[in-house]
Amino acid sequence: MNLNWWKIILGFVVIVAIFFPSYSKIQKLKSKDADLSQELERKNKENKELSEEIEMLKTDPVYIEEVARDTLKVARENEIVFRVVNDEEE
Repeated sequence: MNLNWWKIILGFVVIVAIFFPSYSKIQKLKSKDADLSQELERKNKENKELSEEIEMLKTDPVYIEEVARDTLKVARENEIVFRVVNDEEE
């Protein structure tokens, strides 16, 4: 009877030794899959936002003017631009 228990325990240890590395690898791959899925979702959202911005730059004159004023510091003809400087920036 005692010998049978050792066989069972030995069999269990062998099974664990064989399958544990595979189980561990599967868990790591599932974790990586979840991370990549989140990154893909973020990239799809960013792609959608950029596509919308491109469309606005092609079709919306008000948005084009806003971008030109904010990023390119463009002013209309005969327009005077005042630059406000904080003392903290100097």
